[in-house]
Amino acid sequence: MNFDLHQLIERFGAIGVGLGGAIEGESAVVIGGAIARTGAFSPWWAALAAFVGAWASCQLFFLVGRSQRDHRMVHSIVEKPVFARALGMIERHPRLFCFGFRFIYGFRVAGPVAISMSHIRARDFALLQMLSAAIWGPGLVWLGYAFGKQIMGIVKLLLTPANALLAAVLGMTALLLFVEWRRRRVMRARYLARVEAEGEAAEQRAI
Repeated sequence: MNFDLHQLIERFGAIGVGLGGAIEGESAVVIGGAIARTGAFSPWWAALAAFVGAWASCQLFFLVGRSQRDHRMVHSIVEKPVFARALGMIERHPRLFCFGFRFIYGFRVAGPVAISMSHIRARDFALLQMLSAAIWGPGLVWLGYAFGKQIMGIVKLLLTPANALLAAVLGMTALLLFVEWRRRRVMRARYLARVEAEGEAAEQRAI
């Protein structure tokens, strides 16, 4: 939820809601519904745009995953832990996952790519995720429209320079903490691997 996203929707109206939903996800569609409440554009057009943007973006991720498996972008998605979780869900409930992945946080990109590498046919995926997009898009627009005054108040509060600076500082701090945690984890994994290798070497010498 940032200033560029807010500008995108205010500038392009309902089309901006669809583009924001495809790029950013839930926050763009909810903000679009809140802006629609001010009379800037029709909430019906916003709902339609959110539906189209949600369906088209996930369809694109699916097609890229199925046709470009060796692409670097696809590899970067496959290497994430969420991808393995998505494959596990697909094995247990393939059709249910096709319908519901967009309602699970973190699966908006990994979900379609994982589905593309499964046995699920492209036609079935297109139909199931069209049905879910028809609920997801209009539902979030309605949420933003119903609570538009409160949401716009929060957006204006977050867009003040002081809060933007605070968010930047907190974000940088979180990033540094994550990098340090990651570094320690890698070092520990290397240490354990070295200890295990030395133990195996000692056993072989003893034999």
